[in-house]
Amino acid sequence: MKMEKIKTACPLDCCDQCAFFVIKVGGEIVSIEPNPEQPVTGKVICSKGRRHLDRINHPERLLYPLLKCGGSFGRVSWTEALQVLAEKITYTLKEHGPLALLHFFDGGYTGLLKKVESRFFSALGGSTVHQGSLCWGAGLAAQSYDFGAVQAHPYQDLVNSKLIIFWGRNPADTSTHILPFMRKARENGARVILIDPVHTATAALADQHIRVKPGSDGALALAMANVIIQNELTAMHFLKDHSSGFEEFAELCEDYSLQKAAGLTGLSAEMIEQLAFDYANSKPAAIWIGIGLQRHSNGGNTVRAIDALAALTGNLGVPGGGANYANFRISRYIDHDYMNGNDLGPQRRYYSKPKLAEALTGFEDPPITFLYNSRANPLVQVGDSNLLKKAFSKVPFIATSEFFMTDTAAASDLVLPATYFLEDEDLYFTSMSHAYLTYGSQVVAPPGECRSEYSIFKELASLLDLKDFPDLQPEDLLARGIKPLSEATGITVNMIKENNPLLIPGGDDLPWSDWVFKTVDGKYNFYSNQAAKESSDWLPRYREADELSSRALHEEGFIYWFVTPHPRDSIHSTHRLPDQADQPKAYIHSQTAREENLTEGQCIRISSKRGSIEVKASISDLVPPQAVMVYEGWWHISGAAVNNLTPDHLTDLGNQAAYYDCLCRIEPSG
Repeated sequence: MKMEKIKTACPLDCCDQCAFFVIKVGGEIVSIEPNPEQPVTGKVICSKGRRHLDRINHPERLLYPLLKCGGSFGRVSWTEALQVLAEKITYTLKEHGPLALLHFFDGGYTGLLKKVESRFFSALGGSTVHQGSLCWGAGLAAQSYDFGAVQAHPYQDLVNSKLIIFWGRNPADTSTHILPFMRKARENGARVILIDPVHTATAALADQHIRVKPGSDGALALAMANVIIQNELTAMHFLKDHSSGFEEFAELCEDYSLQKAAGLTGLSAEMIEQLAFDYANSKPAAIWIGIGLQRHSNGGNTVRAIDALAALTGNLGVPGGGANYANFRISRYIDHDYMNGNDLGPQRRYYSKPKLAEALTGFEDPPITFLYNSRANPLVQVGDSNLLKKAFSKVPFIATSEFFMTDTAAASDLVLPATYFLEDEDLYFTSMSHAYLTYGSQVVAPPGECRSEYSIFKELASLLDLKDFPDLQPEDLLARGIKPLSEATGITVNMIKENNPLLIPGGDDLPWSDWVFKTVDGKYNFYSNQAAKESSDWLPRYREADELSSRALHEEGFIYWFVTPHPRDSIHSTHRLPDQADQPKAYIHSQTAREENLTEGQCIRISSKRGSIEVKASISDLVPPQAVMVYEGWWHISGAAVNNLTPDHLTDLGNQAAYYDCLCRIEPSG
């Protein structure tokens, strides 16, 4: 039988975005293999990537449009489904105007074509849309204020580091392709330090694991900065000519003595001091910042305080250095204005993304009467799920495009079966790590009546006679989407196909090597007027996490930190299909088990002020005492949908969900 090897990339919202070959034999996909032409991800594909074959051929895959009638779904034709959509949109526009339309989307798919759906709503005249993030917005805002743009060192540069700090980051589970470069750095003599309350898989790879108190990372960073400044270990040549606000920052740090920081962080004064000395004296030193630590109410200023350490010590713009969080190298070459339809002058009404329930029920002029959901499963992934369920029930019409009957799809009135990434062509890129663009061609025909979102919106635009929505072939739309890249570099879609995957020019350059930043004054900003406009803080001042420090909640018995990290085997709820063999667990420390009289495998109820879940206990000293850990992403049918407990609160910067600012109590179930 004929064998084919077809290039594409993983579309998941993951740190590394693997490039791979899809192997077809006799016209059928038989395997997915790493593409060695991509030097970052070319040696191995993680378990999430390999499970694409299970998902594309899954027996519960949605194959036909479904319309709810009398509380039950029934199969309808695409003609009827699109006609219903067109009628609902037309009625909403006539009665309430475009702001009564709410378009919710997220990062469930990272290809370029699906982003054009935002242009559709702009062509309608506008919509209500979110600002901020459920995932990483506080850190993005922080680095934008400090540097003026968000850029990271390439993974390969790690081999130049003498000290590597993974601060709240667990690459062993969530960005495995950085590990070979970390191991090479260790062979070269580098030390690796993990700062994390949880003993993650990365702890086994580190020389030292510092278990800081949850939510206190900002205090640790400021105390380290104080030690560095007081001992004159700063890079004064950088601070004098390439930073602004250092004097004000130094004055702030004086408030964070070693003794005060020890009380806040749960670490000894000696450990904090030694960590500061190790970081300042081991040059170059790299900090790799994780997403979890900015999911507290103080998360934005925590990242700003960590950024400041790199600036203080001259670890910016040098090989082996950096304060690395995300990497928006490719994003600036995408025509977001066109894809979002900004050129059409749409009306827009904004809300903070974690506050979806509030938007659905709180807006009155006009109220939300139509919700379109794509690339997202908000009833599982947005904080305070019970509140959001109630809000969903009040929306007159909800449509969702999906692969499976998720909780959100089941709560919708119309469900549209979408194509999987191997069933359509697209361009893939990430803003988390490397700067490679990968073209993915169609590998197989879609099953049943699945359609791409672009084809859905094209036909819907035709029904509604929208002149400003593109009627282009997919490849032509891709070319339009990368117009800034083509104008700046001459790179076209055909060139990407021929050099697939393609590293954009300068994609592996070190950020800030010229010490010229994208801030208003061109300098690193310890003191930021832009940050003050959002949070009233010019400086990265530390404040205790709101809920974790609540004395009232502690008095009510909510004494345990409820933490919900990313699992190794799933991206959020993507791989948590109802028929999977894995079962959720609640990880508790042995001390907690003794104090609460709980045993291994016992079913326990975990409750917050917002809701509860029931799950079996797993006794493990990987989590600290006074903590309960359940991996996020479980659907409600599992009984372990963690966002029943988490709040819809916001972080200090970036309109980010403060998932980790959550207290719970535990008790035997039943």
